[in-house]
Amino acid sequence: MAKKQTQRPKTAKTPAAGQQTVTIDGVRYSLSNLSEPARQQLANIQATDAEMERAKTQRSILQTARNAYAQSLSGQLPKPAHPNRKKDVVVIDGTKYAREDFSEEAQATLSSLQFATGQITQQDNMLAVLNTARAGYAQALKAELPKARKR
Repeated sequence: MAKKQTQRPKTAKTPAAGQQTVTIDGVRYSLSNLSEPARQQLANIQATDAEMERAKTQRSILQTARNAYAQSLSGQLPKPAHPNRKKDVVVIDGTKYAREDFSEEAQATLSSLQFATGQITQQDNMLAVLNTARAGYAQALKAELPKARKR
């Protein structure tokens, strides 16, 4: 069962008083009425959201590079290896290739492709960690909200 994720807090100034407010799960709170721990959790959520956006951008860049390497490598592939070959093979789209049959340029492209793929995996892992941290901050913030005066 999926947990309901706290919506991104939105801060705004109320026109009448010029007072900053934050809306959390559809309820507006005055920032000045939030406890210091609640404001800290809110800052943590906002910092985590910014890091998540940065990680998503990085992942997109890496995916674009990976696609370019894959496209380039497709034109550099040697003839497929014998189907029974087990050592020093690279499998691309289900086809085995002997590593020694790759040109230097193709080996360099393959290495870049593998590096980009590894970096994408790292970004996916980072996004999972950031999501977990955000959920923890949101839970801590919600625990502080009943102490804050709603406005």
